[in-house]
Amino acid sequence: MKNVYLITILLVFFIFALTPLKVHAEIMSATTPASTSSTTYKLAYPGMLPDHPLYKLKLLRDKIMLSLMQDPIRKAEYYLLLADKQIAMSALLVDKGNIQLAKEIALKGENQYTAITFLFKDTGTKPSQEFYDRLIGASQEHQKILRSVASKLDADDKKIFETVLEFSTRNADEINKIFNQQSI
Repeated sequence: MKNVYLITILLVFFIFALTPLKVHAEIMSATTPASTSSTTYKLAYPGMLPDHPLYKLKLLRDKIMLSLMQDPIRKAEYYLLLADKQIAMSALLVDKGNIQLAKEIALKGENQYTAITFLFKDTGTKPSQEFYDRLIGASQEHQKILRSVASKLDADDKKIFETVLEFSTRNADEINKIFNQQSI
């Protein structure tokens, strides 16, 4: 009788252990202004913040994931996820009072978005209409968050966020150029 229970438990364990799991990022709701768009872009929930002791493991995981990805569209989607998380992190860090770290993370977040433009240019691919819409929505949401964060800070700290905002605008323009090119 004990053997039957043991075999049943092991069988259930192996079934669950061998079943592939899908992992989804938690979504943090954020809406774009009604005057520019009627759709809602949702930023990914940032999860662990950079001031957490295990954050470096998260960075290592992200670098490994990016190095293993071969498909440029999938890699661009992952860059967008990282950019969304880091822009959301910078806003949370400002709310916590960690302005210096927030500035660094905002720059890194927009750098992830810049990597998307270089990825499309280097591989000669264009985003699909759906992904293009997501990229533009993300850019608008990033700019909205960066403006909001900059409005909370003094002049010295505000400069960095205004610079990141300018980078965000340039990146959106580059994505527009890439998408609207006839042959890339």
